[in-house]
Amino acid sequence: MRIATFAFLLAVASLSVTSEALAQLRQPTGYFVMQEVGAQNVKDDKLASPVFSGIVIRQRWSTVNPAPNVYNWTFLDQQASRARRLGKRYILAIYTGNNAPLWLGVPLYKSAPLPWDETMLNAHGRMVAALGQRYGGDSSLAGVELSGPTRGPSGSLEMHLADGLVRYPGYSPERVAMAWIRCIDQYGVAFRNCALISDGGVAPGGRDASITQAAFDHLAQTYPVQANYSHCALKANTPESAVHHVIVTNMARKGYAVGFEMIGPSVAGVDGQNGPVSRFGGTFDQALAIANRGGARWLKIYQGDEFNAISP
Repeated sequence: MRIATFAFLLAVASLSVTSEALAQLRQPTGYFVMQEVGAQNVKDDKLASPVFSGIVIRQRWSTVNPAPNVYNWTFLDQQASRARRLGKRYILAIYTGNNAPLWLGVPLYKSAPLPWDETMLNAHGRMVAALGQRYGGDSSLAGVELSGPTRGPSGSLEMHLADGLVRYPGYSPERVAMAWIRCIDQYGVAFRNCALISDGGVAPGGRDASITQAAFDHLAQTYPVQANYSHCALKANTPESAVHHVIVTNMARKGYAVGFEMIGPSVAGVDGQNGPVSRFGGTFDQALAIANRGGARWLKIYQGDEFNAISP
């Protein structure tokens, strides 16, 4: 594997981490293949590839939690069982934002609940608690993505704000940051022995990442052993001075675990394969070099890039 192998270097002076905690913690390392949200488009023979350490299992909140206090674990159970059968680890990612269940009955802003909506946040906490009860103790679970008050209509797990939200009555950056912090704590309680992965994103936007940084700092200070950071736009021409890259690599310099999601195949590909390589703005190896310079311990890639990730 060509991802640089980094020792788990945590600065003891700044992070109070015990050796016992480190021994019990499950962290992602290596390449994790991205699967379609809510569908199995990574076949067994592809997932079994020695290139992949594991798989990112993605599902919508509305599917997992179709009615109040009702949970549908069918797809997640099937995929987690498949990962175990093939000797792989997995990362769970529950998509919120415009993937929130409609039964919440809350006001929507551009198809997603308002980030600070109390009904949404409370229901999200119950969903996370149920998710943790079912999967938190699974030794094959390497990490869980931190979902919460994400924007609509993209359904991303990142902290980007919906266009115009800063002008919405009741908005403040502090209010959005506190909503994210609340969701981080929901995951922190439910998942104590695996990585907590924040996909970041520049919020409130432009060159201002104060909301993102507040959430990053809370994750670091409250869950220092579990804290993982990434952004979802790694490519060969990613500017290493770009805010979304700098805020992640700065966390690596402080001793925290980081990874990156590489740009996905275009719609020209079939099941994530044979999409144009030009999406990277260069070669896979050039993108990988940026990840290595940034301190990457793991990468999320698409199955069409398996041939790029083979060890030399």
